[in-house]
Amino acid sequence: MFQYSRLSAQEVKDILNTGNFYGTTNIVGYGQAIVRILDYYLNLQQNTGSIQFLIYTPTEDIKIAVSIEDVMGWTPYTGPIPPQFGHQGGLPGGMGGQGYGQGQTFPSGGSQGTPGGWGTWGY
Repeated sequence: MFQYSRLSAQEVKDILNTGNFYGTTNIVGYGQAIVRILDYYLNLQQNTGSIQFLIYTPTEDIKIAVSIEDVMGWTPYTGPIPPQFGHQGGLPGGMGGQGYGQGQTFPSGGSQGTPGGWGTWGY
């Protein structure tokens, strides 16, 4: 959808209108993640706002609130909820990893995968 650009308030509104609150995105200061939108505040006139995400990780899920200016790109996520990390057909990590499910990919900003198929967070 919005692959590699900063999201505008209108783009966030368009994402919310689809009803699919799950996606993959890159959060400034964190890296690439599979997320669920929990809450949001948008000011369309000033193109500002914030989004509260639930970030799925292999060990524990993290709640984070960020400015929309810190959200880079959005691709709808349609895989299993919660995501299955480290299983056969797990998420790839750059050059490592094992592929994801049925032909889907989860590109990582890192250069090397880690055991179980999960890659670096793109630092």
